[in-house]
Amino acid sequence: MPPRSFLRRHVRYPYNGVLQVSWKDARGVVKKIQATCVDLSAEGACLVADTSIPARTCVTLHSARHGSLGMASVRHCLRDALKYNIGVEFTSALALAQHGRRRCFEEVQPPPQQP
Repeated sequence: MPPRSFLRRHVRYPYNGVLQVSWKDARGVVKKIQATCVDLSAEGACLVADTSIPARTCVTLHSARHGSLGMASVRHCLRDALKYNIGVEFTSALALAQHGRRRCFEEVQPPPQQP
């Protein structure tokens, strides 16, 4: 079986940034946490946080540096020691994404190679 990285549709780029994550819990109460974004792709991101978020939860991501990154759906949330690795998939394509998400993604992409 090929490694998971070969199964992904888009390349993940390392990114080290703090994001505010907000969502409504099952009772409709708004929850907010800070998470560290460890990698980013055109369609998703991997976050590390102290709090778990249930799979399929719709979250809003915000960066103090770049502004709103838009909405995403939690695909998985796995415990790793005292933290949680949270995989999210953005709900809109990068071309339709909010300005903050486009700026954030442009920052992590390597520069085009010169001939």
